[in-house]
Amino acid sequence: MVKKQQAPVIVVTGGTGSGKSTVAAVFKKLGARIIDVDCFARRLLKPGTLSWHEILWEFCGAKLHHKKNIKKSFVSEDFVDLHNNSLPELPWVITVAGAIRRDKLGATVFANPQALDVLNKIMHTRLRKLLDAKIALHRKLSRKPLVLDMAVYPARAFRGLGDAVLWVRAPGGLRVQRLADSRRLNMDEASARVTVQWRDEEYEKVADFILPNLGSDMDVKKGAQELWARLLSQSSGGCK
Repeated sequence: MVKKQQAPVIVVTGGTGSGKSTVAAVFKKLGARIIDVDCFARRLLKPGTLSWHEILWEFCGAKLHHKKNIKKSFVSEDFVDLHNNSLPELPWVITVAGAIRRDKLGATVFANPQALDVLNKIMHTRLRKLLDAKIALHRKLSRKPLVLDMAVYPARAFRGLGDAVLWVRAPGGLRVQRLADSRRLNMDEASARVTVQWRDEEYEKVADFILPNLGSDMDVKKGAQELWARLLSQSSGGCK
C-alpha cells in the first residue's frame, strides 16, 4: 500500500519588518494555508492562561487572590504581591479587562535581553506544542501546503518544525523604518527592537533558502513565486 504524501510545512522566517507577511500572502495565492504565528501566540496570552499568570508574576510580582477568579474586568485589589498584600494599583502589564499590554511588554523586553529571555521561556515551549498540534490536525484533514509566518524560528524550541525554511533577508535599516511605520514607534524604539532580535547568521543557520528583500514589494513577490516550486520539492525531503 502506497503511503499518502503528507501536507508540506514551510516556514517563512526573518526579523520584524523583513517582509515575511508579503511573501506568505504570495504563497496563499498559490494555494497554501497560512498561519501567522504571532497572532497564533496571542491565544497563549488570554486572561487566565498559564502564560498570563506567569507574565504577571515574572514582570509585576503579582498574582490573583484566587487563581481561577477570571473576570471581565479587574481592579488592583484582585491581585497580591509576594507577601500576599493587595496591590496599590493594577499590574502595569495588563489592561482593566486583563489583556496583556503587548506594547508595554514589548517595550520592556526589547530594551532588556534578560527580560526577553524570561518571556521566551514562558512562551516558546507552549507555542511549539500548540503549533505541533495545529500541524498534525492540518495534515490529518488536508494535503494543502501549510506556511508558518514566524520571526522566532531560530529559537531552539522550534527546530524541525518545518520541512523547508525560507529566510526573508532585509537590511536592518529597512526593517527599522518599516517597524517604526507599522507600530508607530520612533526610530530609536524601532532600532532597539531590531537590535535584540536574531542576528542574520542565526537565520542563515536554519535556512534552506534565502530571499533577499531590498525594499521592492514587486521584486520580493516575484522572488517568492520563483521559489515556490523549489520549496515544495524540498518539503518532501525531510526537516531542518
